[in-house]
Amino acid sequence: MASPQSPVSTAPVRGLLYLHGFNSANCSPKARLMQRAAEQFGLPCVMPDIPPEPIAGQAAVDTAYHELCVQLALDPADPVCDDAIMVIGSSMGGFLATWLVAREAARLDGPAGPQQSVLRQGPRSVLINPAVRPTRLVSAWLGSTHANPYTGVTFTVTEDFGPGLTALEAGPVTPQRTLVLLATADETLDVNDAAGLYQECRLVITPGGDHGFAQLAEYLPAIMAHGGYRLAPDVAASLHVAPI
Repeated sequence: MASPQSPVSTAPVRGLLYLHGFNSANCSPKARLMQRAAEQFGLPCVMPDIPPEPIAGQAAVDTAYHELCVQLALDPADPVCDDAIMVIGSSMGGFLATWLVAREAARLDGPAGPQQSVLRQGPRSVLINPAVRPTRLVSAWLGSTHANPYTGVTFTVTEDFGPGLTALEAGPVTPQRTLVLLATADETLDVNDAAGLYQECRLVITPGGDHGFAQLAEYLPAIMAHGGYRLAPDVAASLHVAPI
């Protein structure tokens, strides 16, 4: 884990990457809400459709991250990316966001190549009811078939999901650059798992709520402040997207 003394940047980010949850899509209410928030500040917000299969999901996240870097005219190997991008992930998207930040923080090469060693922290991140060690859920879901409520695409959970998810497990490498929003009444995940893993982060635990974090609009000011922007609560409330 990185030193807790690593500074938190106050510079505004230049773009957002939103990662939706398991069996969701980039047209979900939370995704559209984050897009609306980004539009308030003229920020690009890349929102990939993430396949449920771990390897394909990892590839989609990687492609989306590079797409955002291209939009910002940045080289992913450039340390500037750490303060230019904020990654926001919900549920499984939070799990993937943690993996992505850890991977970027572990980069040893700079823009000039492997010979240029640079200190990296990874992008700032916001995690909403993040999944923790989701491999544990595979045995219960093994062989089950699911239909995506937004796209209609169906898939079956196979044994390959287990090792694929295990390979993506990571912890917060820069806790002070990680904002975590948890609801105590999450009906899908045990809130104690995330509260334990992310205990050194900027942790906000909300009494009640649900796994979908329906009250997300209320927390947009805190989310955007983490990215260096001031969003008035009344404006945030006006951005609310009703569940489909």
